[in-house]
Amino acid sequence: MDNKSFYFVTNWDDAADYSRVLGAMEIPYAIEAPGDELPLREGELAIVFPHLRLRQYKAVKELIRLEEESYPHP
Repeated sequence: MDNKSFYFVTNWDDAADYSRVLGAMEIPYAIEAPGDELPLREGELAIVFPHLRLRQYKAVKELIRLEEESYPHP
């Protein structure tokens, strides 16, 4: 995915649930696991988003009620 903007850290089970809903909403995202570019612990996944339109961003924030992190850029 190009243009990575922000992410949420979650567990595998919740990531699967979020993935189903985000796919149905047609919101672009990617899943990253420990060992990729983000500082994740075992059992954690990151749901990564590009820059979104405001309407999509609001929908994501309503769905995923976790603390948002900015994606690190080199």
